[in-house]
Amino acid sequence: MYNVLIVEDHDRLREQLGQFYAQEGFQVTTASCGEEAIKKLEEEKFAIVVSDVKMPGMDGFQLARHIRDNHPETDVILITAFGNIKQAVEAMKLGASDYITKPFQPDAIRLVSEKLIEKRQLLAEVRELRQKVQDEHNLENILSKSPKMLKVFDLIRSLAETDSGVMITGETGTGKELVARAIHNLSRRKSKAFVPINCGAFPDTLLESELFGYEKGAFTGAVQSRAGKIEIADGGTLFLDEIETMAPPMQVKLLRVLQEREVERLGGNRRVKVDMRVVAATNVDLKICLTRGTLREDFYYRINVIPLQLPPLRERLEDLPVLIDHILSKHVIAREKKIRQVAPKVLDHMLAYRWPGNIRELENILERAIVKCQGEVIEDVDLPAPPQRVIDRPYSSIDHNGNGEYSLKQWLSRSEKDYLRSLLIKHKGAISSTAKEANVDNKTLYRKMRRHGLLKESFKDMG
Repeated sequence: MYNVLIVEDHDRLREQLGQFYAQEGFQVTTASCGEEAIKKLEEEKFAIVVSDVKMPGMDGFQLARHIRDNHPETDVILITAFGNIKQAVEAMKLGASDYITKPFQPDAIRLVSEKLIEKRQLLAEVRELRQKVQDEHNLENILSKSPKMLKVFDLIRSLAETDSGVMITGETGTGKELVARAIHNLSRRKSKAFVPINCGAFPDTLLESELFGYEKGAFTGAVQSRAGKIEIADGGTLFLDEIETMAPPMQVKLLRVLQEREVERLGGNRRVKVDMRVVAATNVDLKICLTRGTLREDFYYRINVIPLQLPPLRERLEDLPVLIDHILSKHVIAREKKIRQVAPKVLDHMLAYRWPGNIRELENILERAIVKCQGEVIEDVDLPAPPQRVIDRPYSSIDHNGNGEYSLKQWLSRSEKDYLRSLLIKHKGAISSTAKEANVDNKTLYRKMRRHGLLKESFKDMG
């Protein structure tokens, strides 16, 4: 049911309008003047305000202006004298959604009101659809429309419903802590603490005190007792980043905590029960650590219950424009300078880059570009220098006789590279025309160019 506010200084007309809207299914509130209407608007929200233009004190025009400035979600219908088109135009300029003329018929009021309600319902549906699309591409501040990342989103939602240990793997800068926080925030533990610790940031002795805590006098400098990260994470989630840097003796101690769900502070003799979920992260292949003996097998299998692999940025380049927009919209200096986008040529350059530092590198590069930018569009970014252009080698220099100089895989790779280079030279680096002649899409061409170290800018002055 929608609320309507009737503003009319004539008692009989106010009563008639109120009866009409009540019969149409509206919740009706009335006011005898503009000043009273403003008070009513402060007390509750209305879908529609129906107001006469001529009233003592604040007239309908002034009321419409006030509603436009302070309650933009409310539609205004002004009642004007018959045939006074000038007043009607003025009403629309001041923010009125529509008007009706005196003397008016019920059908006219009904038509205008139904039109406004339909518009309101349509806007609500649009907002709902936009929110749905946004929710699909935004999970706990992780933005993506990449199919690979959307699969990660689904896995995060599934993991949030369990208490299983999770091992997040991915290159530096891919957002492993963001994913860990998302798992926590979507879980039943969200009301408790999310406690992150970078295992590689502490020497072994300090890491132990950070994790387990200590009692007063446990060691020199321990002037008072302190709870460790494990205790603080009770009921919540403990996030162990760079887990591969943890020394084997520390792995043994942590493994015991995970098995017994009890922790004992350094220098103490009292065990404290803990209920926490452990999410770990690494940017290396833990199987190599197992082979080298730097990671214990029992510890590995305890923390690596469910693996979650994050794709690098170069494998989700369709997210690059989304990430750029998000970074610019949140950056204080970019907002002050009104920087809203990067130039198309800059975006092309960024799409051709491999992003070894992933999203963290993207943030740093945009940070420098924002500071240097003089206008509202970023025209240049400082990307690391591309590989030097390789001098053409005649196709005949590749061994076609299978004498062992090249394997089949190498031969195919070199052939593909030479083929793409010849097309890029022919089209002077134009991606669309090159992809069309090669009978591949632009995304595939970019991927192959990155693989072979081919940069479109290198071919613009060739041909």
